[in-house]
Amino acid sequence: MLGSRVEIISFFLALAAVPAFCTAPAEPPQTLLARVVSWDVGWRPDARKEWVDRVVGEVRDAGKDGADVVVFPELFAWGLGPYAPPGSKPAQFITEVMEADVLPRVAQAAKPGTFVVLGSYPHQAPGSRETFNRAPALVDGRWRFIDKLDPTPAELDEDPPIKPGYALPLFRFRGGVAAVVVCFSLEKPEIALALKKRGVQLVLGPSATEDENGVARVLRSASARAVELGAAVIVAPLLGEQDGWKNTGASALYLPAQKGIDHAPRESVRRSSGFARDDYRIPWSRLLELRTQTETKPEPRPFLARTPPFQVEID
Repeated sequence: MLGSRVEIISFFLALAAVPAFCTAPAEPPQTLLARVVSWDVGWRPDARKEWVDRVVGEVRDAGKDGADVVVFPELFAWGLGPYAPPGSKPAQFITEVMEADVLPRVAQAAKPGTFVVLGSYPHQAPGSRETFNRAPALVDGRWRFIDKLDPTPAELDEDPPIKPGYALPLFRFRGGVAAVVVCFSLEKPEIALALKKRGVQLVLGPSATEDENGVARVLRSASARAVELGAAVIVAPLLGEQDGWKNTGASALYLPAQKGIDHAPRESVRRSSGFARDDYRIPWSRLLELRTQTETKPEPRPFLARTPPFQVEID
């Protein structure tokens, strides 16, 4: 049912909302520069302001370095948790700081036109017990929000449990279509099918994984999504440890295996702590060109091919 729900919702969002979100340039750029900011969730400076300043500084520096896309990790904003007043609810505190301080300052610091995915944070409105794993995306200077569609079993066991998101919004960006798919949802074929039907060419994946199995699942699934969708897929990992919660991962860019594209996987080294900036060059115009085939003998492109009707049978 989840795949059907996501497909239906994303269809209407893509149809009705995407054109209003942003205006593509007349000529898409030849390439896009994507920066992944790997963040240590255990980093705790003395003052909360210093934490926020570093987030803002990363976005500002990415713009100065020419980045078109900036992606932070899933749940990196849990780094604000230790600043919560005693007796308060950490998720509500983090939500308040993100909405009142971090998001406005990042929007002001971002280079105009930059697509910024500020990882995700535990979103809990004041007085509510509902909590979402929410990814803020800055598109054309306006914040949009994507709630993780597939909480992990551990997230479902939290108190309160993380609720699944209800929608998968898509965004027009530089002549193409982009999606933000948070961690576990990258591993789900139902999500990939919904994205394929909407012709997505850029997938941005904030992630948080605790061990090598999780790292492998996310990276291998992201690579498969690139082939299936004919898309560039970016992974941004959370690092560090907070109160026994350990994170490890690698940033990555995966591209479809098609003619004219150097599709060798680009992966950083595995990291478990600290901060890192990894820049990836995306052959954007070539990705957009993959949507049309004029060759006499066209190459196989799974993202364009329809699957004939079939039945699954057990003998």
